[in-house]
Amino acid sequence: MPRLINPKSMAQRLILLGMAIILLNAFILFGLLDRHLRQDLTELTSNQLLTLANYVAAQIDRDILNRRELLRHVAGHLPPALLEDGTALRDRLAEHQAVNPLFSEGLVVLDESGRVIADHPSVPGRDALSLGDSDYFRQAIQGEFAIGRPLFSSASKAPVLPMAVPLRDADGPVRAVLVGVSGLKSPNFLQALYETRVGVSGGFILTSPRDRLFIGASFRDITLTPTPQEGLHRQHDMAMQGFRGVGIDVNAGGIEELAAIASVSTSGWFLVARIPTRELFAPIERLSDFMLTIGAILACVFLLVMVIGLRHQLRPLREAAHHAECMTRGEIPLAPLPVARDDEVGHLTAAFNRVLEKLLESRAEMEYLARHDGLTGLPNRQLLATHVQHAQSRAQRHGYGLAILYLDLDGFKAINDRLGHGAGDAALCETAKRLSGVIRGEDTLARIGGDEFVILLADLDPDEAREVAELVARKCLGVFERPVRVQDQDCRLGTSLGLVLDHGERTLDALLTAADMAMYRAKEAGRGRFCWADD
Repeated sequence: MPRLINPKSMAQRLILLGMAIILLNAFILFGLLDRHLRQDLTELTSNQLLTLANYVAAQIDRDILNRRELLRHVAGHLPPALLEDGTALRDRLAEHQAVNPLFSEGLVVLDESGRVIADHPSVPGRDALSLGDSDYFRQAIQGEFAIGRPLFSSASKAPVLPMAVPLRDADGPVRAVLVGVSGLKSPNFLQALYETRVGVSGGFILTSPRDRLFIGASFRDITLTPTPQEGLHRQHDMAMQGFRGVGIDVNAGGIEELAAIASVSTSGWFLVARIPTRELFAPIERLSDFMLTIGAILACVFLLVMVIGLRHQLRPLREAAHHAECMTRGEIPLAPLPVARDDEVGHLTAAFNRVLEKLLESRAEMEYLARHDGLTGLPNRQLLATHVQHAQSRAQRHGYGLAILYLDLDGFKAINDRLGHGAGDAALCETAKRLSGVIRGEDTLARIGGDEFVILLADLDPDEAREVAELVARKCLGVFERPVRVQDQDCRLGTSLGLVLDHGERTLDALLTAADMAMYRAKEAGRGRFCWADD
């Protein structure tokens, strides 16, 4: 059973490479896209957030300016004589409050010591208060407009902002102080600041650096709470030191946020419009999730297409490999592989077929050289043994006889010594040619040594085998009656033969030994003749 993941499989390596390229491209694309989208969205939102912060800060500044002008108007229309008549002074304050009720907590007049002379609307217990130690009274008694420290009203328990202007007599000296008190959360002042959100969880923060207080915020109740210690929130520290602009930082609560800081110039406050970056970048996160989902789907589709496509494209290669493996195991004969397509796989198969053709040619040549004499082309001893074995098998089955004629040339050494080995080779080739003409097609002529030849006469009638063998022997002697032409010279050659008969009982070595001994007896008897091994 094939392994699911095979590192040696070209198809699987191609699939893994393709998947790696897709994932790498997706990773790079997502990274670049996320980076650019975050930069663009941050820049766009920063501009919008700063515009919003400046607009809201300008609204707050305008509300403070309106209250300052109202106080100055009321102070300018309060005759100094009314300071001696508390009831008349209270009535005049009521008139102004009725005409323009900017100060939701009312108007209060303080004498030179800070004691309440008159107020409207009247608040129980306020007439007994002495506010001489308040910051706004000390500043106003010096002849300046003053915005006091925001605080919780002792009467209403609500957060309020006092403002004060001096009341002068006709000669110019300050006789009293007019104070207007606005509820921070009143509808005509900062109520919208506490209720307006930026996005889902963002909002505004209004801070007084002088008093180191949060005046209010729209996302949580931190009204009139102290600002954090320095070092807890870098961007807040920068704002307290005068920085105005936009930046991203982690607040004291550990939440990363984009914040725009704008000044409320009249009061010295600053307004922060902020939105958490997780909310700011939520569309990018959703887009990334969507792209990752699509990427995963496309990767699965690509994997499926690659698996099916590669299996189809590489099927001829697999089939060719299977055929080649069967040929190497000997299950089918060596043959050219079918070329299925005219592509790289087809070219590879065709190249394999050409290599196989060369190998078959080399194999046939090697087999031929292994079984034939390299000079004369005659069968050698190995092929002779095969032919003898087959002839003996037929002889045993059908009662045939066979004969072995062992030939050794006479006079060959003289040609070799006198004219050289080239002349000797030419003489051997001529001898092989002449001897081949005296045997039948079913007989075998083999060269088994330097100048030694063997003739196998197979499928002989047992009664005629001796006569046939002697007839062939005489023909062999006859072919040397004519001289051999070598290097334009006539050279005399002869032969001596040893003959042996067999009916399939003896081995080739035994037959050759017997024939060889008979051949030597023929040489000893005078050469140019034949002798039988059994004589």
